[in-house]
Amino acid sequence: MKKSIKNSIRFLNMIMVVIVFITTIILCGKFIDTTNIFALNNIIILVIFLLLSFIFSTLLANVITYPLKKMEKGMRNVSEGKITDTKYLKEYSSLSEIKDVISSYTLMMELIKKNNFDLNSQQSKTEIILEHMADGVIAFSITRQVVHMNKSAMRLLAITKAEDTFDKIVGKLKIDLDFDKVMYLPNYKSIEVKTTVQDNALNIVFVPFFSDKLSPMGVIMVIRNITESVKLDNLRKEFVANVSHELKTPLTSIKGYSETIMNGDLTYQEIIRFSKVINQEANRMSKLVSDLLQLSRFDYKKVSWKKMMFSLVDLANSVCEKMQYLAAEKKHKLECVVTVPPPNVYADRDAIEQVIINIVSNSIKYTPEGGTITIYLGSIDGNVYLKVVDNGIGIPEADLKRIFERFYRVDKARSRKMGGTGLGLSIVKEIIDGNDGTININSEVNKGTEVIITLPTKIKTVK
Repeated sequence: MKKSIKNSIRFLNMIMVVIVFITTIILCGKFIDTTNIFALNNIIILVIFLLLSFIFSTLLANVITYPLKKMEKGMRNVSEGKITDTKYLKEYSSLSEIKDVISSYTLMMELIKKNNFDLNSQQSKTEIILEHMADGVIAFSITRQVVHMNKSAMRLLAITKAEDTFDKIVGKLKIDLDFDKVMYLPNYKSIEVKTTVQDNALNIVFVPFFSDKLSPMGVIMVIRNITESVKLDNLRKEFVANVSHELKTPLTSIKGYSETIMNGDLTYQEIIRFSKVINQEANRMSKLVSDLLQLSRFDYKKVSWKKMMFSLVDLANSVCEKMQYLAAEKKHKLECVVTVPPPNVYADRDAIEQVIINIVSNSIKYTPEGGTITIYLGSIDGNVYLKVVDNGIGIPEADLKRIFERFYRVDKARSRKMGGTGLGLSIVKEIIDGNDGTININSEVNKGTEVIITLPTKIKTVK
């Protein structure tokens, strides 16, 4: 249309020139003395007529060609990405000669405006979405240059805007991948690569993108942080391996001793001794299965807490009395100390009793003979706290971060020998969390361990 307008303007200008020429000749023929064409009067008349004709043709051309020139300029602006207003053309729409052209031009410009607005709006939305995505996105042109890179991509890959090409980014990640191989993948297939950047496990997908005519335009790189998924997968594998090992050990003992008894030639005392071992290993398996089932109920939210108001001091004193015989076997001093009489707590009494028994029994197990185990009770910041302090072997700082993991043991051989399943503290953590409490462990090797539990004193209201 832009070319058509230019041609129309040229055509109209030519018409104006022809009109000027014809008009001048006709008028001059009536007023000029043909017997002496080069007379001064004739020349003056000729100049006057030429000047008047020029002024007339210019005015006429402006009336007709001015809107056409404006339309041509508007088309040039559109090609440069600028859209001009069309209101100034309305005053010329009364001219029948160019009415249809102005109408078509106005309609076209309005359509371009609308499409441009929709395109800018969509582009703005896309940019906002990309910038706030947790996944990283990088778009490369067909020349391997970065045309878009969101903040997540820069953070996950630990790169800056200086890495502005495919080769620089892939080279920094030490990924052996050719750009052309990705560009010309058949049937919209993608290439998936896993790598690690600054202790983060990343899953990177490379996929080509195409124009409407299905010609390749570049490559999209999508980066996803899968660190948590990898950790969970490793924990799952470790959990399965631990369960298998924990079950295999007692089963091997049971099988060995039972086969020995079945073979005969044993004294009565030997049979009794072997039977005791079988019973101990069976009890150990039963305890392990029971703990696993309890954790499973926690995982699937199948635990029904029987919460009530009760005295944590009375419960702690009751546990002290029950555990005194175990403490006496290792000549420990086990006592309860109330620093500040606390209010009643709101929790599941039986579950909290299980927590206290587990923690105190751990202190008894891992404190050398003649040690001291003290249970302190009080209140702070509107919550009741219970603190179990011992002077046992302690826990290394590196192990404190994993102490609540299932089957995690600081000293695996010693823990297993003492009858532990490695699930006790995991169960304790689940119980405390389920009762809206907190648990923290502080420890130092060869100096002792301090376990602090806080429990709410009020019924938690759900808003």
